[in-house]
Amino acid sequence: MRARQLAALATFAILLGAAPAWRAPVTSRFRVDQTLTQDIDATAAGKGRQRVAFSTSSFLTVTLTDTAGGKAVRVVVDSMRGDSTSPIPPGVFDSARGAEFHSFLSAAGKLSTLEAVNVSPAAARVQGFLTDFFPWVKAGARPGERWADTSSQSTTNGVDSVVVRRVTSYTVAGREPRGARKALRVLSAYTSTISGTQPTDTGQPARIEGSGKGSGTYFVSPDGAYLGGDWRLESSLTIAGAFAEHPLPITISQTTKVTPIP
Repeated sequence: MRARQLAALATFAILLGAAPAWRAPVTSRFRVDQTLTQDIDATAAGKGRQRVAFSTSSFLTVTLTDTAGGKAVRVVVDSMRGDSTSPIPPGVFDSARGAEFHSFLSAAGKLSTLEAVNVSPAAARVQGFLTDFFPWVKAGARPGERWADTSSQSTTNGVDSVVVRRVTSYTVAGREPRGARKALRVLSAYTSTISGTQPTDTGQPARIEGSGKGSGTYFVSPDGAYLGGDWRLESSLTIAGAFAEHPLPITISQTTKVTPIP
């Protein structure tokens, strides 16, 4: 009888040893600064050239919790604000406080699309600002290592339905200090195609299509912690509809800088 009990205890100990080492949730805070410049040549619609340029700052709390195959990701908007030229009213940014998004970070370090949990008009309007703040963070990568990713993201809200397809390449350029921490410097370069429809002030949908390209640099600790970075995106698009006889060209420049908050 005792031999069988010992055997059972030994089996239980082996099973415990084989179980995954679940860690306590890890919480980090980030500041995301973005600038957006949009130029439209609306001459064909009789409105000349138009420019919109503004900046936003977002403060986010990100919690990573171990789960099967990776980590569950919870992103909460602590606060957002736009500068004085932002076309988004300050009240929308204020209403976005507390907006929560969930995602999944695979064991390979790739983040899935952020999904709004507490859906609200404000959360929907600011979701696009959060799309690119968290790049592919690959734990255990080494200098010289390369990999690539193909992604497709879509937004659908009535006549606002746009699909962005992107191909991104990554290269670990080397090691360098990042504050008091050691870090890997990762270079990224990407190309994209955009197509879909968007609403206009007249209420009529507009067809939009084009392409983009960009590059960036970000930093990862040896254990896979994201330590911030910055990147730039340039897009050349056309928009067409009943409002103009010919498609109108649009150029968009966007910069993003992510800074960890101690």
